[in-house]
Amino acid sequence: MSVDNEDYSDVRGIEREYGRRRALSLSWWQIVITVLIIGNFVLQATTNPYFPARRWIEIVVLVIVLARVVLAVLYRQRARTIVGAQGIAARDAVRTETRTWGDVYDIRAELRASGRIEKAQWTTYVYDNDGRRMRLPYFDDWQLPDFHAELADLRAVSALHRGMAWELRPETEDRIRRRVRNSKVWGAVYVAAVIIAVFAAISFLT
Repeated sequence: MSVDNEDYSDVRGIEREYGRRRALSLSWWQIVITVLIIGNFVLQATTNPYFPARRWIEIVVLVIVLARVVLAVLYRQRARTIVGAQGIAARDAVRTETRTWGDVYDIRAELRASGRIEKAQWTTYVYDNDGRRMRLPYFDDWQLPDFHAELADLRAVSALHRGMAWELRPETEDRIRRRVRNSKVWGAVYVAAVIIAVFAAISFLT
């Protein structure tokens, strides 16, 4: 079932689907990079007489920007969190990731990192027994007004399908912490690489 306004009276069943209900927001760095790219193209196309000679760079960067826009549109339309008797699935713009209930270690709400201009303060992750996490699309306090109550209900119902109560295991918690640290490091490297590439492209074009 879809979790819409009319569905909140029947949330005890395991079968449910969470999709977009309200407008989305972007991270500040995504907005800044997109504005820089578009602004530079406009500037170069209107003021640089040598700009047409570097058409291949324009095409490459435009393809990258277009791909980001397409992925954002696909995510807006396709993304779902799908819960069933066999497990839970997170569908994003191009793929679907699934965890069976036997593989699920925990379902957690986590505060978003500060410094972002996103409306949601909480988002939800599923952690498996190896410490890997899977973000649940649209399962946050911006899309769900009764977010914490909905999460508590999902945990209660899914515990029955797991066949066990939710409990912490030290070895799994260690794996989670290591994977989260590694994820943050690679995320920072990715953002830095994108920013450097953008400024390098701008410098080359100017």
